[in-house]
Amino acid sequence: MSERRTQLMAKVDSQLSEMIEFFGPLNEVDLHKPCPDESTEDSAGDTVGAVAAHMAQGYHFLGKILQAEGYTMGSPAMGNRKGRGHRYRPGHGRTLPPAALPDVVDRLTAGKAPIGLLADLTDEQLDSVPAAGSSRFSDGSRTLEQVIDEIIAHQAAHLATLKRAVA
Repeated sequence: MSERRTQLMAKVDSQLSEMIEFFGPLNEVDLHKPCPDESTEDSAGDTVGAVAAHMAQGYHFLGKILQAEGYTMGSPAMGNRKGRGHRYRPGHGRTLPPAALPDVVDRLTAGKAPIGLLADLTDEQLDSVPAAGSSRFSDGSRTLEQVIDEIIAHQAAHLATLKRAVA
């Protein structure tokens, strides 16, 4: 495994582990606390639970981007890509907050499967440039590695928002 993809996997895995640990001491009441998320276009009505659910989707989006752009075949846990003629465009669609704290942790833990797809990437793939608009992070000039770094930074901003909300 190349050092670059090892570093990317370690960075994403560490971030996801930090998110899972963050929810350890919280309780159900914390999920309903207001949590205006500045990293989204529409933060009206956000709660800790809603932002957490959105964050959990982020890792699945990463896996879907890799599949949709043909970088990897994916895994059975992620399902098959439908609509082959359409590009995957993750957005900030609101996800209903999970009903209970264990649901949040389960959703985040399930994000480890898509992260495993990074192990299949080659240095040539990391240096390639995904098509502009293939995701909100792809502008036609960023390499795949830079796109993944942008996703990691985006997730870090969500985590910082959550930490402020429950402080």
